[in-house]
Amino acid sequence: MEFTVKYLPLQYLTVSMDIEKLLALIQEGESERVEFKQKATGALNKELTAFANANGGYLLIGVDDYGKIVGTDVKKAQEAVSAAAQNVIPPLKLKTQKFSIDARDILAVEIKKGDTLSSVGGVVYIRIGCSSRPLSIQEILMLSSELGTLNWDEAPFIPFKNAKTEFIDWFFEEIRDRRGKSIADENRNRYLRSAGAAKDSMLTNAGTLFFTDVQEFIPHARIRIIGMEKGQPAWSKEYEGPVWKCIESAYGDLLREIKKIEFIKGTKRVKMEEYPPRALREAIINAVSHRNYIINADVRIFLYPDRIEIKNPGGLLPGVDLDDPDHVPRNPAICDLLYDTGFIERYGYGIQLIKKETEEHPLCTVSFRSDPNRFVVIFKKDLSIILDDSDKQILQSAVSPMKSSEIAELVGMSKPTVLQHLKKLEELELIKKIGSGARTRYEIVK
Repeated sequence: MEFTVKYLPLQYLTVSMDIEKLLALIQEGESERVEFKQKATGALNKELTAFANANGGYLLIGVDDYGKIVGTDVKKAQEAVSAAAQNVIPPLKLKTQKFSIDARDILAVEIKKGDTLSSVGGVVYIRIGCSSRPLSIQEILMLSSELGTLNWDEAPFIPFKNAKTEFIDWFFEEIRDRRGKSIADENRNRYLRSAGAAKDSMLTNAGTLFFTDVQEFIPHARIRIIGMEKGQPAWSKEYEGPVWKCIESAYGDLLREIKKIEFIKGTKRVKMEEYPPRALREAIINAVSHRNYIINADVRIFLYPDRIEIKNPGGLLPGVDLDDPDHVPRNPAICDLLYDTGFIERYGYGIQLIKKETEEHPLCTVSFRSDPNRFVVIFKKDLSIILDDSDKQILQSAVSPMKSSEIAELVGMSKPTVLQHLKKLEELELIKKIGSGARTRYEIVK
């Protein structure tokens, strides 16, 4: 279809959208990011707010529900949008642009994602699919925590009497041993209040996570290790109790799962873990301290043959840059308690420490992935430093199950030599043996 496009005066061109993008949005149809309206009528304030509370989007006025350009009175549409926006608290970030296509005018309204939750008459709306709906209290808490506008961990939760004496004793012993601070018994309650673990006669959420068998109160506050084979879960183990105990137990078992690899580095024979232990520990601590506890999911550690993925609920807070991360904690009280007990070594240093430890480790690389409701640290084996040309040649050959004699013939080596390399590749979990005796086959681990 051909259109005659006339751009309007410069003062309208604030969205910085060209005609190709506009037509592409119309062609794609309504979605979580795009809404069509024939005229600027109805509950515009709710729709604008819903976009701002989700991921932002575009309101195209002068387009019907089927994507047909019907045109609108742009001046009246702008006045309606402005009036609707005045009813939203806090103010929205809006931009508008006017297009004229075949003598039909369209007003494109771009709504930016908000830094905080916006509401209309005390009600918070969000864009879900092609419609908007009000949020429940639980959803408001979750989104507020994601935006960093609510410190969930400092809110009072359960009576202080639920705290276990042995956990409190452990805490103050760790403060003494790790930080060199001795807190007198009569000052303990005051210290817990200043650390955000208690308020009046209540434990906060942070205090509950630290000083109780927390699953009774927050069932999803656990860690789970999952062994993966052929892309499917093969086994799993759960860790429950106070968060510090979960960290220690999960980390200890993770160390037992990873192998130590012996190889020649320069002129020396060295033996080291296939993944950097200190970086793994830091990634687990980060997952526990910075996760969003409003989201009903646990911290998960996936053990694949070629990598480890540590996933926690909750993405990065707005404004946090992975390349230069500032200390912007989602859970400041939890971070303070973990710092007091020596789990957090230095504020704002977690990501840098993970990167530094991995860069200095010759057998592993690290990457990070942040989604709206999930943060993932991925440690991937990089065994190229200990593989010689013969190892690589065998790996390229064993794409399907083969006998050692077949591999030897294919790569032009003797069978005993191939068997030596196969044994090394098995130990590195790069090759797996299938069957036994005369029926033994070898295949690359996928």
